[in-house]
Amino acid sequence: MKRRKFINNLALASASLSSINFTTFDKSLFQNFPYKISLAQFSLFRLEMSRKIDPMDFAKIASELGFEGLEYLQMSYNGKLLRENKKNSLYGIKKLANDLNKKADEFNMENILIMIDIGPDLGKRTKNLDQYHVWIDCASEMKCHSVRVNLRGSEDNLYNWKQNSIENLNKLCEYAKPLNINIIVENHGDFSSNADHLIDVIENVNHQNVGTLPDFGNFCVKQHPEKYGEAARMFTMGAESKSDRPPTIYDTCAQRYDMYDGIKKLMKYAKGVSAKTHGFDINGNDVDIDYKKMLQIVKDSEYQGFIGVEAQAFTMDPIEAIIASKKLLVNSYS
Repeated sequence: MKRRKFINNLALASASLSSINFTTFDKSLFQNFPYKISLAQFSLFRLEMSRKIDPMDFAKIASELGFEGLEYLQMSYNGKLLRENKKNSLYGIKKLANDLNKKADEFNMENILIMIDIGPDLGKRTKNLDQYHVWIDCASEMKCHSVRVNLRGSEDNLYNWKQNSIENLNKLCEYAKPLNINIIVENHGDFSSNADHLIDVIENVNHQNVGTLPDFGNFCVKQHPEKYGEAARMFTMGAESKSDRPPTIYDTCAQRYDMYDGIKKLMKYAKGVSAKTHGFDINGNDVDIDYKKMLQIVKDSEYQGFIGVEAQAFTMDPIEAIIASKKLLVNSYS
């Protein structure tokens, strides 16, 4: 099968993290690429869940794969923080941040942001934002520039979602401002994957430290519930493709917002960019996303920050998917 040949070629490069210098392997690809590239830890989450890698080795792995920046996943460390101090006190925060800073310094990596996925739904009315404050404090200790939050909003009422989102973002921005932390929102499902709705929220937050994290592949406004459950299982366990077009998360989508129009609109407020990949054809292109078109939009926006690689291929080893994603990103720029 042609696609298997493509994966086998990647496997030669990713067979052993300990025996290959990925920085050297990739260096020639970066001569004309104008952006620094970070790695989103979610790309490794399947390996972390199966305990094949330790989340504390994130900086080491990212360095060996030739990245310069780190986008941390709160879920990877939430348990560790709770073990350090069940009340999530300043002691626990400082210890975790110190441990991660040591790792980043050891491998000459830059801490970029923390992605927060566990906490009260910011699209709903909530009085307690302490779980977010903990990670904003941690991001400050680590000298990240941002924390990423979600505004999925599980309510059917769009007006309520907007009002709750604006109120909660204002509170978080106010808390984060003296710590020099941005609060950035990813298009991450439901109302937030409609760029018009998300921009309406951002423009009504009265703080300069609010922004977006445009994600190339997250414009599914409504999922097929049964298909999404199967997709989640495939992502967690891995899956084998029996065709040249692998299954992807977009196969579960019942309603989509145009991804190119969405990225163009969200880039106006971008304080980061998430280069999501879903899966690859025999030529190494993403099967759902036109990367050349996406990067032209990013270029036209005059964005100058890091671009984060987030690999989400169901049918590939996560390391192979990261390598393929990085190659695609660099080769798509013109």
